[in-house]
Amino acid sequence: MVLLTLNSQLEITLMIAGKQALASQQEAALTNYVQRLSKHTAGRQALHLRMSALRPRARRPERLQIAAFAFDPLINGYDGVLFRLKNDDMVVFCKDANKEAIDRALNNLRSLYASDPVIRDAGEDLKGFCRRFDLEKSYGTVVDFALEAQESASKIDAFRETAQARGGSSASADRVLDPASLGSIQAAISQADLTNMIRRQQVCAVVAGKPPQPVFTEVFTSMVALREILTPDIDIHGNRWLFQDLTTHLDRRVINFLSHKDDSSLSKAFSINLNVASLASQEFLNFDREMTSDARRTVVIELQLIDILADLDAFLFYRNFLSQRSYRFCLDGLTYQSLPLVNIERLNVDLVKIFWSLEFHESVMRKDREIIEAVEAIDPKRVILIHCDDERALETGKALGVSLFQGFLIDDLLKPGLAKRSA
Repeated sequence: MVLLTLNSQLEITLMIAGKQALASQQEAALTNYVQRLSKHTAGRQALHLRMSALRPRARRPERLQIAAFAFDPLINGYDGVLFRLKNDDMVVFCKDANKEAIDRALNNLRSLYASDPVIRDAGEDLKGFCRRFDLEKSYGTVVDFALEAQESASKIDAFRETAQARGGSSASADRVLDPASLGSIQAAISQADLTNMIRRQQVCAVVAGKPPQPVFTEVFTSMVALREILTPDIDIHGNRWLFQDLTTHLDRRVINFLSHKDDSSLSKAFSINLNVASLASQEFLNFDREMTSDARRTVVIELQLIDILADLDAFLFYRNFLSQRSYRFCLDGLTYQSLPLVNIERLNVDLVKIFWSLEFHESVMRKDREIIEAVEAIDPKRVILIHCDDERALETGKALGVSLFQGFLIDDLLKPGLAKRSA
């Protein structure tokens, strides 16, 4: 892994990772490097990766170092360099790299942070997370970005020097969720209009030669939108158990939102992500009373594995009760690594969601018996591949006998004129 830094004469030198230069030098090196490219832009591209938007624990130095390894093929094979900025963002330059090589590096990064909400909400090709620049077409924009990054780093340095001079410490820009802030956020959620935070995404059956057929619509709250609107200065994921309490409170608002049935998409089959504890709330019981028996059959309750395991007895109790009332259950949050370790039969759920990733695809193409047998034990008809943003996800499903998919690729195929790509 190679990083760029500056020597005392502002000349670029190479450093081996692990002997990382001061971050402020990285911004200066970035500016210097970009200026040197003014007459050498042909074939060069740049990627700005917003690592600063990830959860704090995802930005620990050792994790960022591992994340940087995802771009080794670009750096080693396409005359590339990587800069790690003071705010934890990364900037990668490469020359004559094809789209497949860049997408492969981004997919490797995605697999490392698949559970992070910023990555989950980033959109197709990680557009909401990664800015791409063609230096031949937008060299001036890249120069401006480098200068802004250097100015921002200087301000951070000045702030830290002032804090140290006053006997303080350099704190993160975001406050980690604590009991005091939890109460204020919950109060804000109680009064907030959820309309701009609610997202919908369809789960579809995809069979070769036919357009995707919607099966049900997942209704969920975008945590990125919630944070931007209500808690821009607080890392709501910083404390796992307080975050769990926050989502339980949010569940009750979402259930009330669904109870009003102002959304035409809810007149058909839909799913909702809930905590196990929310199944005992008065809001859910009121929601249930308003549902007819036929309507309950169209509702899928999605639960996270970690939440189920936190109170397995409670899950089994509510699953039995609500299954009798015709609701269906979906186990969410599995990866191809965790899939063989979970006793799906014991949980007795109707559907299972598994994160798709390039590594998952490659394992299936290698005919990894452990994964194939785990899917067969569940029954491929009950498996949903999620976060599908690459056409190879359809190949993975075909190899496993899976026909249910969810993700930006499926959203794309649902658009008029694009369904033929599912053939």
